[in-house]
Amino acid sequence: MKLGIQTNSLVNHIYSRATVGQPAPTVGMGATFLGWTDRTACTITKVTELTGSKVWQWEIEATADKTTVVAGSSHDGSAEYAYAPGTGSPSLFRFNKKAGAWVAVFINRNTGRLCKYNGAGLRIGERDHYRDPSF
Repeated sequence: MKLGIQTNSLVNHIYSRATVGQPAPTVGMGATFLGWTDRTACTITKVTELTGSKVWQWEIEATADKTTVVAGSSHDGSAEYAYAPGTGSPSLFRFNKKAGAWVAVFINRNTGRLCKYNGAGLRIGERDHYRDPSF
């Protein structure tokens, strides 16, 4: 994610780039959607290794978790959360080998081609939920 263009959070920018040494994705593994300033806990629901691709290493689907505040307050950023599996529609991500980053993608219904979303990143291996209280 590009700071100031795709994210306004230095933490989210660093998380999106911290992929060296990350675990291989597995179904059921926790992950975190990275947005403009927010983070959303999610669970990986499908993993496909793209062995024949020169650009992409993995394709995964992840679904946002249901979160419940168990301590602190979501209004001042001190909240601690409990996580439960979500039932929403999954988001699609691919890992770009050259860039070393997860990229949010979708299939264009009209052309059938793979397209990238700007402003969405992913961190795997860790669930983290944060709502920026300044919005």
